[in-house]
Amino acid sequence: MEKLEISDGSTKKISPTTKAEIITALKNIRGWGSVEIFVQDHRVVQITERNIKKIQQTPKSGSS
Repeated sequence: MEKLEISDGSTKKISPTTKAEIITALKNIRGWGSVEIFVQDHRVVQITERNIKKIQQTPKSGSS
């Protein structure tokens, strides 16, 4: 089991399955998006993937 280093210098164990799930979620992001990792009682309980579609808006032509 791999350890995850926390910014305060402590470490937490992370299972290979959880690590693989997080990597898969990151790979599923297409261009823009986010991955949220929810933790309860020091355990990952949910991984949420959000893909964001960016659109380019063009200003309307003509006078007002």
